[in-house]
Amino acid sequence: NVGVAISCRLVSVLHSIRMVPLNSIMFWLTLAVVARLAAANGPTLHFVTNNGTASGTDLQEIATTKCGSDCTVQCHNTVTEALVSAQKGDGILVLAGLLPAVGGNPSVNAMSTTVITNAECARMQSLGLRLYWEFPRQYNSNLRQTLQPLELRQTQWERAVATVSVGPSTPKLALLHPHKQVDFVDLSSTFPPSTVPELVLARVAGYDNASLGLPPTTYPLLTQANDWTLVAATSLSNPRTRRFSPTTRWQDVIVRILAHVAPRTSISSAGLWTASVTTSFPRDGPLPATAELDALVRGVDFFAVGGLLPSARAATAMVQACTIGKDPAECEKFQRRLPPYNFSAAHGALGIFEGYTSDISLDGSQPMSTGVRHDCINEVSSSFAARAVLLSKTNVSLSASDRKTAKALINFGMIHGGYEQPWVYGGGSEEIQESPWALSGDAFGLMAWEQSDSAFRLFYKDDNARALLGAIATAGLLGGSNWHAVLAANVLGNLRATPIDGFGPSSAHFSDLVGSRGAGTEGWRSIYTSEGSPEYSPHYQCYIWACYLWGFSVSKFQPLYDRPAAAIRIMMENFPAKWIPTSNGIAMQRARMILPLAFLVRVNNSVEHQQWLATMIDGYLQLAVCPPSTDWCAFKEELNAPGWGGSTRVPDNENYGTFEAPLNQANGDPVSDFLYSVNFALLGLHEAAAATGNATYTTYEDKLTSFMVRAQARSSMHPTLDGAFFRGFDFEKWEAWGSDADIGWGAWSVETGWTQSWITTVLGFRQLNTSLWQLGQEVEESITDDFEALVETMFEPVPPPPPQPCLKHPAGQSTVNYTLTTAITALCAPSPGSNVSHVVYTGAICGNKSIVWNSMRNPSPREGYSIAQCEWSRQANPNDIPEFFGDCGTSGTSVTLPTSVC
Repeated sequence: NVGVAISCRLVSVLHSIRMVPLNSIMFWLTLAVVARLAAANGPTLHFVTNNGTASGTDLQEIATTKCGSDCTVQCHNTVTEALVSAQKGDGILVLAGLLPAVGGNPSVNAMSTTVITNAECARMQSLGLRLYWEFPRQYNSNLRQTLQPLELRQTQWERAVATVSVGPSTPKLALLHPHKQVDFVDLSSTFPPSTVPELVLARVAGYDNASLGLPPTTYPLLTQANDWTLVAATSLSNPRTRRFSPTTRWQDVIVRILAHVAPRTSISSAGLWTASVTTSFPRDGPLPATAELDALVRGVDFFAVGGLLPSARAATAMVQACTIGKDPAECEKFQRRLPPYNFSAAHGALGIFEGYTSDISLDGSQPMSTGVRHDCINEVSSSFAARAVLLSKTNVSLSASDRKTAKALINFGMIHGGYEQPWVYGGGSEEIQESPWALSGDAFGLMAWEQSDSAFRLFYKDDNARALLGAIATAGLLGGSNWHAVLAANVLGNLRATPIDGFGPSSAHFSDLVGSRGAGTEGWRSIYTSEGSPEYSPHYQCYIWACYLWGFSVSKFQPLYDRPAAAIRIMMENFPAKWIPTSNGIAMQRARMILPLAFLVRVNNSVEHQQWLATMIDGYLQLAVCPPSTDWCAFKEELNAPGWGGSTRVPDNENYGTFEAPLNQANGDPVSDFLYSVNFALLGLHEAAAATGNATYTTYEDKLTSFMVRAQARSSMHPTLDGAFFRGFDFEKWEAWGSDADIGWGAWSVETGWTQSWITTVLGFRQLNTSLWQLGQEVEESITDDFEALVETMFEPVPPPPPQPCLKHPAGQSTVNYTLTTAITALCAPSPGSNVSHVVYTGAICGNKSIVWNSMRNPSPREGYSIAQCEWSRQANPNDIPEFFGDCGTSGTSVTLPTSVC
């Protein structure tokens, strides 16, 4: 393509140095000579961009490198210039290039459209040129008539849909994603009814195709307007730069465009370009020996290189732009600022931003989600702590920097950030009185979830739990006792908001803990002493149980075992019939439940508990996809399963983009969720393998790790994304992909907590040959005192209930009987067809007319249990004495029994 290089360079040089004026005869003769030289090898493709430069689009680069002898390429600044050198049979491509953007934010701007006049259209037709025209400002299906202005629009939830087969990877109804907030012109009314667009923009549900069909409203995206004109409603000429997905389908589209302007070309869509963001390793072949370590290093680098650790200036700018009452456009501008992010990282002293959203800007970068969340901060601290310990001997300076960042993050998350609710017993100002839980101490120790006004009135139990787990890991890795009092207070604060059955509200306002008048009500005790009501959703409930079990292991405070053990029993005894999906699916429910079961085995290694753990892992392993001759396994997402208590999916086209949604549309879709499922499965499998030594658990942990290391993003063009783990990954396409319907966290989002943190932290555990549980035990000695002091304060003795009336009993009989009406599941309640059971107690006279209860039985146990399984005695079940029997003259703590006879 010597002619290509000469013509493009000559046009630019002659014009730029003013050697030959554009209107001179010499200029046009020179250009015509060069054009004929270039045309010797076949038709010439004349590229014109709307930004006044004669080069710079992916499409032009592809044509230049791939045409070979089939065609040559010329670059022009204007359509008029291109028409001077064009010859019969040539192609002309009028491109929008990279649309103007301010701070990375696309804006509907008529000046970014392209213009061809009626006279130029007539000239093209007379020359027999073949035209590709994108993002036209005005158009008419009869290009000889007056061109009509077009309405400008912008996509939000629309994706591209093929209405015909476009290529080998793009069958009819195939989905392609140009991503959100893409400017386009509305060509709906410009074509006759007989003209069918090849691609349309539409709001459609579906994973790989528009499985529910096209909606009534669609917008033409790529249309063969006549035998010589192909029109695109937006710029399609930078698919690599703008990271259009999936790659193979957009390669089909580019080949379709080139085949139109140069019909004799034989360009194949296979491997037409390499994506600007790829995976770290291909699906096949062995990984390098250092692959896991490298993945950890790059995964932690991502937090700083991505500009996610805010300085004071960045944090202040975020608050000024994005707090309640501010102009949403200003917040959007802040979130979409273009790299490089000119905010010097403050080593985590002010926390960390939440991550990157699933939007992709015009240059391929991604806007930030600028929330500063308590859970993300603590989770990320463990990533830096793991790398600090791992590199302590091989990279001393980086290790010291990581240690500094880990400490700064956990200090902000646990101390300086103000997340922990206070106990202001001396408060008297009106401000304090508006927060009665601060006066009464009913919410003491609980953590707000984010640095925003509304978040400080609300807590989420799972956010508290993951923040606790991250802090436990960091405290165990770094040593010291700076955070132990807050850890203990947070565990106990959550426990006080947990009923007897171990469940409780997954989220609540802090004021809900104290009622309408603050101090003087029952406060937290109204929850703590209630029976509770199960919520069969591990995602919202179960990680706090893991925290309680850890708390029990270091404090021996019995309720920290009893309540999670009761809740886990209820969950497992009702699996799967009563388990419900979240709006994101059910695979995450299995993945989440593994960790608390592994911790339960650590505390009480019974056969039953091992069986529960095996049941959960075996169920999750059914989702494994392990291709032959590879060392990795992906885990697909699941919307429903036989016997489960419900299912989820995007129900119709209209609801695409209206709720937190799954990545898949059907169970068979080949996608793994790195935000909700495989990230937590990796942590769970690692802890289960460490707790049991089970070789199968270890094997699948290894295979899942290999998959994640391979799928990790790699990019030199976008260094802020290098090392990231996107939410959705298609293990057949081998790239980030998924149904992008989630209203907040779509397929291309990256969460600093939840995802990036736990994957890198577990990679660190593996390199250090340790586990979260083992690290938690290393804080035992110094944290025990904190638990003891706080238990005395937060669980001060509750006045005993009024004594039960004495039990009338015939004189001379030593055996005493009593029937207890109860709904306690540990006593095999409720009976079939009822909400309660009637448990028969048998006891004896002791002391001066006191009773000691010796045995109990449920003669009508709930479904699935025999009477023999529901009989207990002091002798056979000594661990149940404090809770269900009591001693001579006292009742068990979980039941109310008569304690004397009369």
